[in-house]
Amino acid sequence: MINYYHHSEPFSLELGGQLDALRIAYHTYGTLNADKSNVIWVCHALTGNSDVQDWWPHTVEEGKFLDPADNFIICANILGSPYGTTAPLHTNPATGSPYYKDFPPYTIRDIVNAHRVLAEALGIGRIKVLVGCSVGGFQAIEWAVMEPDRFERLVLMATDAIATPWTIAIDETMRMSIEADPTFGDPDPQAGRKGLAAARAIGLLSYRGYYGYNLTQKDVEELPEIHRASSYQQYQGEKL
Repeated sequence: MINYYHHSEPFSLELGGQLDALRIAYHTYGTLNADKSNVIWVCHALTGNSDVQDWWPHTVEEGKFLDPADNFIICANILGSPYGTTAPLHTNPATGSPYYKDFPPYTIRDIVNAHRVLAEALGIGRIKVLVGCSVGGFQAIEWAVMEPDRFERLVLMATDAIATPWTIAIDETMRMSIEADPTFGDPDPQAGRKGLAAARAIGLLSYRGYYGYNLTQKDVEELPEIHRASSYQQYQGEKL
């Protein structure tokens, strides 16, 4: 079940902006023990949400990696996400209309600061394990650097401490694809949809890899009407 925390104070951002209202969506699993020493905090990836069971099946189960019988597992939806936390489609209190492209720029540190706001609101101090995958790993590293004494253990997957030039180049190419969509920037929830699909297809190439595609997307027919790899790219773009 999704929960919401409404922060009553302005939320300042690292690059100088501010959100006058901040809502944080989050999921929890298991029970917080008396001394609050059984917390596992999961930071989700860019396209994920706060429901760990949704995007990481068979991990939040008794006897599994994130065992709710012994632990209190929490995952907060990240700032700017479409899955519940304050984002561009939410209403800007200053205008009464959605933020859209006027949503202020934010950083990984801002996402982490939102996690810290939620942790404080829930009375969570020390965290037994901090888990982060992909962009979630960026959050976990940043949080651990900001508050090293808060965590007993880190679990980091498919992540890095910095964005390398290779990563930045891929990201910029995806942004160029989104911005090439003529609807990008329109005050409409569907704006930039085709550009986003193209960007997702580019992103897949960066982490699926040559051998992965050759193993899973090989054509069955000699001359197919549409290549299996082509339909896979289109499907993944539309899915996002």
